[in-house]
Amino acid sequence: MRNSLRALKGVKSVEVDYELEQAFVEYSAAEVQPQAMIKATTDVGFPSSLQQQETAQ
Repeated sequence: MRNSLRALKGVKSVEVDYELEQAFVEYSAAEVQPQAMIKATTDVGFPSSLQQQETAQ
């Protein structure tokens, strides 16, 4: 799953916690849409959904 996300243009970093079944993805919203990330993980057998977490700038 990690590699499928890293392959997307605009994904800056990926941390996966398999125990919690969560991935934390830092990405550029101007370059990649959340639906593309959901498709990428689903295509490799990890169906996903989006939980948004805002970060301080």
